Amino acid sequence: MNLFVLLQATQAATAQLTETAEAVPAEGTSYFSLVLKGGWILLPIFLLSLLAIYLIIERWLAISRMGKNDSIWMSRVIELISENKTDKALRFCLERPYASGKVIAAGLKEINNTEKDIEDAMQIEARQQLSFLERGMNYLGITASIAPMLGFLGTIFGVILIFYNISMTNDLNIANISDGLYQKMICSGAGLLVGIVAYSGFYILNGRIDRAVVNMEKAGNDALKAIKAARKSEQTGKE
Repeated sequence: MNLFVLLQATQAATAQLTETAEAVPAEGTSYFSLVLKGGWILLPIFLLSLLAIYLIIERWLAISRMGKNDSIWMSRVIELISENKTDKALRFCLERPYASGKVIAAGLKEINNTEKDIEDAMQIEARQQLSFLERGMNYLGITASIAPMLGFLGTIFGVILIFYNISMTNDLNIANISDGLYQKMICSGAGLLVGIVAYSGFYILNGRIDRAVVNMEKAGNDALKAIKAARKSEQTGKE
């Protein structure tokens, strides 16, 4: 008997869901109006999506500008350092927005001090340039974590409201349950979508930052070697 009742309920639920699915295109429901049924929780998710897109674009442009590997420019800097034209090399470094240029410039400003002072100055500047490259990345990571949670939270609130209405009205109607549930699951879908975008952007940008740091370290080491060679050549000439 119970199995017979369960089969009848399943058939009725399937029929109602089919009618609902067929009625959606007839009503001309657009994707935008469908998304709006997710409720108020979509507002913070939408704001997080704007934040994620802004940070990804802004950081991409900044890393492309600061972390550029310009071999021609670097060769010219090394040439000027080898010729003991440190003033020209310093100006040449400051003219470019490259992070490696700022690191080399920090070392050239200490050219009259010991090699240890030059190396320390370049390391300090390298850490500062790294902090500039990573600026805003923590917000992107937070967005990747919070957006899916907000989506699940909106869905849970919707489910709670559905069962609360059932308890108040004592009306266990599968159409009402499915209608309210699919609307609230929009929150989960939106949150996951924003989280995927932010998560992907976070790791792609981190990969670009790592490459920029490698280029910066290589440029600093090459400049330091050129400074040491120029000093040794100058001392040999004096002798």
